[in-house]
Amino acid sequence: MKLICIFCLTNPEMPLETVFLLDRVQKGREISKEAADYLRKQKMIEGRYPRIYPSAEASKVTNEETKYIRNKAFDDQYYKDLIIQYIRTYQKANKAKIRELLWDKLPEILSDSQKNRKINYLLTSMREAGLIVTDSPNQQKCSWVLK
Repeated sequence: MKLICIFCLTNPEMPLETVFLLDRVQKGREISKEAADYLRKQKMIEGRYPRIYPSAEASKVTNEETKYIRNKAFDDQYYKDLIIQYIRTYQKANKAKIRELLWDKLPEILSDSQKNRKINYLLTSMREAGLIVTDSPNQQKCSWVLK
C-alpha cells in the first residue's frame, strides 16, 4: 500500500491502474506481459519479464533505493575481477568456491538456476578470452587457474 499512497500523492495525474500494476511489481506479484510492456514504456520497471522490478525512479519515490541496487546487476567486469583476484590470492579456485564468492553479489531477482548460468557464462567468457584455464580435463574435479 506504501507505493500506491506515495504515487497518488506525488503523481496525481498517473492513472490508478498504473499505480496498482506498479504496486504488484513491488510486492513481487505477477503481472501480464502486456502490463509489463506498458510499465516499461512508462520507465517504471526494469528487468526481464517475468523477473521485473521497479525502476530507479520508482524506487527513489518509495525510498527503496537499496533494494533497487540489489536487483540491478553489476557490470560483468566486476564479477570477472572478483574471480581473478580470488585466483591471484589463492592460486586456484574450484567452481564451488567461485559460486560462494559471487552468489550473494548477483542480483536478488535472479533464480538459483539463473545465477548458476551467469557464473557459467562468466567462466566461459574468461576462458575464451584466455584469462583462465582449468588445471585438469576432469570437469568434476578441476580448478580454474590464471593462464
